[in-house]
Amino acid sequence: MHINLFILIYFVFFKFSLRISEESWITQEISLDAVSPFICFHTQVEWHENRKFLKVEFPVNVRSPNATYEIQFGHLQRPTHFNTSWDWARYEVCGQKWFNLSEHNWGCSIMNNNKYGFSTRGNIMSISLLRAPKSPDNEADMGSHDFKYAVFPHTGNFQDSGLIQHSYNFNNKIRVVPANVCNKVKPVSFFQLTNEAIVLETVKKAENEVDALVLRAYESFGGHNSTRIVSQFGISKVQRCDLLERPQEELPWKDDGLELEFKPFEIITLICFLSNT
Repeated sequence: MHINLFILIYFVFFKFSLRISEESWITQEISLDAVSPFICFHTQVEWHENRKFLKVEFPVNVRSPNATYEIQFGHLQRPTHFNTSWDWARYEVCGQKWFNLSEHNWGCSIMNNNKYGFSTRGNIMSISLLRAPKSPDNEADMGSHDFKYAVFPHTGNFQDSGLIQHSYNFNNKIRVVPANVCNKVKPVSFFQLTNEAIVLETVKKAENEVDALVLRAYESFGGHNSTRIVSQFGISKVQRCDLLERPQEELPWKDDGLELEFKPFEIITLICFLSNT
């Protein structure tokens, strides 16, 4: 008799604790999921330091004169070298969900869920985690902290790697709510876009209109792109508006969808009026 035994490992993690000082410590869980393309670092810190700065650094096998940092509705680039006084002054860059260092056909990204100070020096990517200044607030960052960041290596450029979608997923976990449903309930996506370069950032009720929804989408790759928006809702009319939801021109909603053209990083806001049928 021959018995073949297969052990499937879907999730592995390593956990350690490190005492920073008599009053401060850090506990970190490093995990890798079989269906996830990145390594996650779940960090808990008890922070009671004096004029110290906690950073994490990742030396990566990537060389590029510029790194890319996400900002709201887009991204920007900053040099990875300090050749000029202007470069020295920009030793840290404000960012949001991710930053990336890429060369031809290869790169590495770091995602995070609530830290916003990044820097890239040569091939060293770092995140500013906690500070301990005494002025103007001598209690800044003191206490308990819980945060996550992840390392995401990829082939190709970051636009084609799925980084932007992964960063949204990393910051917006699926919420599971217990409920009683019948077997006939099927999964529904109320709005769909045909181009992954276009991000549907916001779906909300209109502030000034009854039975209307506001959609806000933006071009995330940094180039001219087009998409078609389709919906499971019955929509009678669509108007383009500004960020204050003041209506502008009416757009044609045909065959349960709408065609849109985007310039690089352009933001488009729509008011969708729901039909009564």
